[in-house]
Amino acid sequence: MSEPPSAPTPEGADAVADRRWGQVREIAVAIGRLEAAERDRDLTDDEQMSLARLRIEAERASARAVLADELADRIASAERARRTPSTG
Repeated sequence: MSEPPSAPTPEGADAVADRRWGQVREIAVAIGRLEAAERDRDLTDDEQMSLARLRIEAERASARAVLADELADRIASAERARRTPSTG
């Protein structure tokens, strides 16, 4: 009898938080490009809209990343507490 295929290992909470912060960094790079272009010349209407949209995305993405970090910290704390034998 063969063993059933193993289920994919779920991402750890820290990996999720790291991925969220990676998204924030990617958005920041895009914002930086547009802001650099803005210093050199007037942005087109489309570029101005993109910059505004990216700034909103950055705000939301950073809020999600902070929440993911906080959740990862809580999970790690709960796991440590569960593994630590109680004294008393």
